[in-house]
Amino acid sequence: MTDTTSLTRVVLVSSLLMVFLLPTAALIGNEPTNQTVPADEGPLSIILMIGDGMGFEHVRLAQLVEVGENGSLTMQQLAWNASVTTYCANNPITDSAAAGTALATGNKTNRGMLGVLPDGTPLENIVEFGKTLNKSTGIVSTCAIVDATPAAFSTHVSSRGDYEEIARQLVEDANMDVLLGGGELYFSPTQITTMISNGYSVVYNRSSMVGVTSGKLLGLFADDDMNYEIDRSYTTTPSIAEMTNKSLELLSQDPDGFFLMVEGGLIDLAAHAKNKINNALETIEFDEAVEVALDYVKAHSNVILIVTADHETEGLVVLSHNLGTELPSGLLTQQENETLRIARANNVTVGWTATYHTDWPVPLFCYGSAFSELPLNVTIDNTDTFTLMKDYFLGNPLNVTPVEIPTATTTTTTTTTTGSTNTTTTSESSTPTGTPFDTNMLVIAAVGAAMVVVIVLIIIRRR
Repeated sequence: MTDTTSLTRVVLVSSLLMVFLLPTAALIGNEPTNQTVPADEGPLSIILMIGDGMGFEHVRLAQLVEVGENGSLTMQQLAWNASVTTYCANNPITDSAAAGTALATGNKTNRGMLGVLPDGTPLENIVEFGKTLNKSTGIVSTCAIVDATPAAFSTHVSSRGDYEEIARQLVEDANMDVLLGGGELYFSPTQITTMISNGYSVVYNRSSMVGVTSGKLLGLFADDDMNYEIDRSYTTTPSIAEMTNKSLELLSQDPDGFFLMVEGGLIDLAAHAKNKINNALETIEFDEAVEVALDYVKAHSNVILIVTADHETEGLVVLSHNLGTELPSGLLTQQENETLRIARANNVTVGWTATYHTDWPVPLFCYGSAFSELPLNVTIDNTDTFTLMKDYFLGNPLNVTPVEIPTATTTTTTTTTTGSTNTTTTSESSTPTGTPFDTNMLVIAAVGAAMVVVIVLIIIRRR
């Protein structure tokens, strides 16, 4: 064998190995926890959870604060995940109204519009479709329940700011079984009386909510949006996890199944305020509600869990951290855990690289045997979320349509905060709008291929 022939064979072998190793390496460390869910039995139900404004980096910030670099939030442990595009009909950067409509109806609309096409044509949403199957329905939000995301699943209006019409439709048309959140000031005394006459228990605090064990429920726990977790009264105001638990308790009594949408709405507001502490705390509390939902789904094989976001807010980027080893735990009191979380959040340096929402893809985390045949590591459009839910209710196999994410050049102004020191830098860069490819995996693949080359060369020399 000549040296030229040997070298040619080595290069060929190495190239082939790189082709096979690179895709494999891209999946190492990104595979979800292997979870076995029994086959679906009984009436089908869906829990959809939306972290408003919650991008990948918002999740990472909460992860660092709550469980550290090597831990995983509950939502990150779900069995199937994807990236989701969020553009709307008239703008690459959406708002909660258009994004909520896409999730609820499977159709794109203009910013500011709820449950209608750009020309004003009403769209059937997943709540209304569920009702055609005799399922109970519920909506939970830490914002006012007339706000954009909950309204996208319950009303049809051309302007998200028409709170009077949204409230009217909630009272007269929506016929939801459970409504929990803020927004008392948007409902007149006459409308509250109408809800009571329609069979609702109407409650205004945590203890009254806990006391309701059956029937329809309207809970209004603030005049407008509910308080941030950092300001919430543990005794008088329910957490998002407690509202989720109560909703599941009531909706699960329907023998035909249910649909429940839960929104962590204050994640978005904290991001708009560029408040990393509140953003972390709200995302962590949202994840605790995800844990409540996951526990329910694990015990009920006929229920699926979908966790996603409507859009990313303010271009959050985690830059660095200097975290200790002490983590929040069940051994600490609620107040002690909150104090520790605040301290840990203060030791994470972040940048806010936008001044509104962004066009960045957002995460999608899912649990249930129905997702087991779907491809991993894909990007889909937010309208596919509706398709997944409708197909599940119909008993059809689930399918997604992967989409390509282009690379865009953007100019950003970044403010980073560590403790009380602020620095501002401006830069122009070519930034992929999709999920970053893990460069560590490339290194693993390259090292593996190099080792093979060395072994082949040794064999050749010995010949």
